[in-house]
Amino acid sequence: MAKLSEDELRQLLEKAYNAKNEGGSLSKVFESFAQKTGRAKGSVRNVYYLSLKQMQEDKGYMNKMLGKNRLDVTKIISFDEGEASLLLERILIGVTFGKSVRRVINEMTDSPKLALRYQNKYRNLLKLERERVEKTVQKIKDEYGKCYDPYKKPMQDGGIYERLKKEINSLCDRIASDVKEENARLKQRVSELESKNKRLEEALSKAVKTRVEDYFSQTEKESI
Repeated sequence: MAKLSEDELRQLLEKAYNAKNEGGSLSKVFESFAQKTGRAKGSVRNVYYLSLKQMQEDKGYMNKMLGKNRLDVTKIISFDEGEASLLLERILIGVTFGKSVRRVINEMTDSPKLALRYQNKYRNLLKLERERVEKTVQKIKDEYGKCYDPYKKPMQDGGIYERLKKEINSLCDRIASDVKEENARLKQRVSELESKNKRLEEALSKAVKTRVEDYFSQTEKESI
């Protein structure tokens, strides 16, 4: 949080407070504040959530930063050590065998919010816990005989291999996205057909019942 002055942080929290009360988007707050201060949107977002976490632990800090205003400080669930290690290992294994980080994460969850959380955690691990990452790389090498090294620059081959790999991964991502959208459309169509079929069954049952009642009514009249 040293990257933001106390006044800047207070401005950020006030903007977030106003956005929540007015039904605005926090994402737009982060983006606007990042442009204004010349910082990365992800960094602004991280500072915001670190502040919320501190507010959970220190109510006096909330009073200091927001006065009488109150942000809805719900519990922020952090990764435990096991979850972080598993996330790191799964991504590194996936990339080792030709997948993109994005594709691996999309295979782990259908939730955009959770996918963003996974992506940010992976980036933070690479940036802040290099020793841990390198140990995980070695572990994967011991098990599979090879492992993608996120710190190693690609070989100078004119970039052909990397471009080809990126294009293939991008194609796979688009296919996966198209499949998800098609599945959603199919589910919606099935639901509509089931609803239509139910209405037809009800109409048919009603028509049959009416015909049977008319038949017996006519039979009674003829017998009289």
